[in-house]
Amino acid sequence: MRPEWVERELLDFGVHITKGPMTSDRTLAALFSEESVTRLLEAEKSAMHAPNLAVAASMFSKRYAYLAVSSTLYLMTMYDGVYQFSPAACAFREDRKIEIDETACSFVQLDGDHHEWREQVVRKLFTQCVTPLLDVLNRTSRLPYSILWENVAVRINSLYRSMIRETEEPAVKQRVQEDYLFLKQAAGDVFGAQQNPFQHSLNLDDSLLETSNRKTCCMYYKLEKKSESLDYCLVCPLEKKKGTACS
Repeated sequence: MRPEWVERELLDFGVHITKGPMTSDRTLAALFSEESVTRLLEAEKSAMHAPNLAVAASMFSKRYAYLAVSSTLYLMTMYDGVYQFSPAACAFREDRKIEIDETACSFVQLDGDHHEWREQVVRKLFTQCVTPLLDVLNRTSRLPYSILWENVAVRINSLYRSMIRETEEPAVKQRVQEDYLFLKQAAGDVFGAQQNPFQHSLNLDDSLLETSNRKTCCMYYKLEKKSESLDYCLVCPLEKKKGTACS
C-alpha cells in the first residue's frame, strides 16, 4: 500500500500511475530494441521538427531523465521512499509523459540505513531503467555518451538545487547534500558504467545553489519548433548564446 502523497508527487513530474492496462505500447523494455527506439525517435523528430535523430535522441533523453530519474531521486531524498518500476511496467506516452503499471510496481520505504538503501535504489534505477536506454540511444542515433549523460546530469543538478531551496529542515538539507555528493562520487558500477558518468558534470557548488555551464551542447538550439520561446538552454556552453535561454 502506497501513501496517498506518492501519486500526487509523481504527477508533478509527469508520471502517471495506471490502475488498468497501460494506454501506450512504447514500454521502456520495448525501447531497449533498436527498431522500437528508432520508431520513437522518428516520431519525436517529426513532432519537434528536429533536423536529425541525434537531436531527437538528445531531447528525448532530457525528457526521460526528468520523468524517471528526477521523480525517483526526489522521493528517495525528500521522503526516504521510492516507487520502484521495471522496464516492462513503464511506458512513454505520446504526450511525452510516462505511465507505470501499479500492478507491477511497488512503493518501497526506507527500512534501516539510508546510505545502504540509497545505493540499492540508485543502482536499480540506473542499471535497469537508465543506462540500457542511453546505450540504445547511442547506437541508433550516434549521439555521444558525453551528451547523453550530461543531459541526465543537468536534470539532477536542477533537482537538487530546487530541493535545497525548498526545504527548511536541517536534517533534510543534510540528506539533500549527502545524496548529491553520493551521486557524484559513487563507483561506476552503481550506474552500470565503468566510471561514474557524473564525476565532472554534477557541478553544483557546496551550497548546491550555483552551477556552471555544460561542457557539451544538448543541441536544443537546432530545433525548428522549440517548446519554449528561448533559443538556447540556460547552461549552454556556446559562447554566442550569452544572455538568452532555456533549461
